[in-house]
Amino acid sequence: MLRYFVFFIGTVSVILLGAVTASAQCLVPQDQIVSGGPGKDGIPSLTNPEVVSVVEGESFMEIQDLVLGVVVNGEARAYPHAVLWWHEIINDVLGGKPITVSFCPLTGSGLVYDPVLEEGASAANFGVSGLLFDNNLILFDRTTDSLWSQMKSQAICGSLQGATPTLLPVAQMTWQAWKTIHPETTVVSRNTGFNRNYDRYPYGDYDEVNNNDLLFPQSTVDTRLPMKDTVFGIRNEGVSRAYSMSLFGQGDGRRVVNDEVNGLPVVVVYDRGSEMLLGFSRRLNDATMAEEMTLNFELVDEGTFPFKLRDRETGSLWNLTGAALEGTLAGARLQPLADSFAAFWFAWAAFNGGSEIFEAQ
Repeated sequence: MLRYFVFFIGTVSVILLGAVTASAQCLVPQDQIVSGGPGKDGIPSLTNPEVVSVVEGESFMEIQDLVLGVVVNGEARAYPHAVLWWHEIINDVLGGKPITVSFCPLTGSGLVYDPVLEEGASAANFGVSGLLFDNNLILFDRTTDSLWSQMKSQAICGSLQGATPTLLPVAQMTWQAWKTIHPETTVVSRNTGFNRNYDRYPYGDYDEVNNNDLLFPQSTVDTRLPMKDTVFGIRNEGVSRAYSMSLFGQGDGRRVVNDEVNGLPVVVVYDRGSEMLLGFSRRLNDATMAEEMTLNFELVDEGTFPFKLRDRETGSLWNLTGAALEGTLAGARLQPLADSFAAFWFAWAAFNGGSEIFEAQ
């Protein structure tokens, strides 16, 4: 049974943001936009947070803590779930580029946007609106007060309605795994300027896979998988596929899957111990190559982490950043999938109706 704790606002015209008026139309039904309790900025986003080295991070990070990992222009950074539970949005600069990291605790979804919405424009600064659509975070930008649905990756109300930010690749895994793959990473500090208990998950047992409770109304529930099952979802031109953590977890501790999503060849890499699902394009079009190649991968498991992959076409050896280390293709790099992220199944299915599910064997 689904249990709701609802703070209805009726329509977007009641108390909202200055740019949304009684006559405004939105891209989603307005009666499905509800207040999450805290008002606008009631959950404070962070801008240019303090970051520290791996060594300094060991003072507050536990090895099984989940993080969102982002790499821009070769610079890696970890964004701890424990910070994102309390702030949900981090406006940052990484690798010399502005980025917006967003995480919705109620849908378990972490996405990263390029906040430069038009060429030559300044980066948008995003805050937490206090509103939800299908239990999912609604952001607002501080320039126009437009409302943005996190998982739709689109402005749904306001003057920027219909705008879609460019998505950037993001990986979810344990801190131990991320720092092992990216030993030069930085990590967002708990010195945020706010008094929060970053050791405490504020939603009780909400995120447990056997907990079917939701805090707010949900327009549709797909029962093909457990509601709170974490899935890694890939979208390609209107077609989506979900890779279930619980289904993968029933087999061996590590897997490499060569697959296609609407014609896009992908490789999905799973490791149970690090709660990691990664996705890359299998199409390799390196500038030094005469023609494009589509590769197929297999696991090279020597019992250690990080493990490696080998492509069957050339026998080249690859690491978990998508870089070829040895062999004919040494120096080449796989493209991580930008339109892919982890989320709870109920939310992935609601925002990607009819999503395919990879059937783990």
